[in-house]
Amino acid sequence: MSTQGKPVPTPNPVPLETAEKSGAVDPGRRRLLEAGIAAGVVVPAQALIGATNVLAQSGTAGAYSDGKAATLVIASHPYPDRSVVNKALWNTVENSQGIVFRRLESLYGDDIHGIDVETERKAYEGMDRVVFMFPIHWFNLTPMLKAYFNEVWTQWAPQALKGKKMLVVTTVGAKASAYTREGRIGFTIEEVLAPMKASANYAGMIYLEPLAFLGVSEADEKMIRACQDRLAERLRETSDKH
Repeated sequence: MSTQGKPVPTPNPVPLETAEKSGAVDPGRRRLLEAGIAAGVVVPAQALIGATNVLAQSGTAGAYSDGKAATLVIASHPYPDRSVVNKALWNTVENSQGIVFRRLESLYGDDIHGIDVETERKAYEGMDRVVFMFPIHWFNLTPMLKAYFNEVWTQWAPQALKGKKMLVVTTVGAKASAYTREGRIGFTIEEVLAPMKASANYAGMIYLEPLAFLGVSEADEKMIRACQDRLAERLRETSDKH
């Protein structure tokens, strides 16, 4: 966890629905991290192990030829040092064009009252698309992302965000079969994400089809690379519509 915030206590019990099970990484997945596979060949292994601030906290991850970014990515993960799939997705964001990347826990630790509201609001200026990246946390947003909406969007979003596009990118530990009417959860992932769509509608934004990666608790190299490729494709799709 960032030195800007207090250490995150390990909850008991840990929900399966927190992406990558949010518990200690099993030996197989730890080897995956140590091999540098999780984030692709671009990031060395030492940049992934025990380093929660190595990825972009803010700034332009990749710019268009005119130097302007068109997509704002807001990422949150309550246990960033235990993440496998999300770290790989963050790396994909960093290597995409026209993106400003802000990772809440790197900026504010776990201080839900420490969010710099004015700075976060200014980050939207000139942006056409906003991407929210997070693991499903007890069938909801992460604590920091919920605090972000409470602080940043209140009495501001409907006036400032109308016409911008929203893309939700989320990860889920449970398999896709659990997120059906007949499955363990009894709801689809689209239904679980309904508050995000409602927020977009409230602010007058255009809600894009969400990108959900299910079953990531069992992700191997092939699945991780597929997740990265799919995210890169969606980021290119939104960029092409710039």
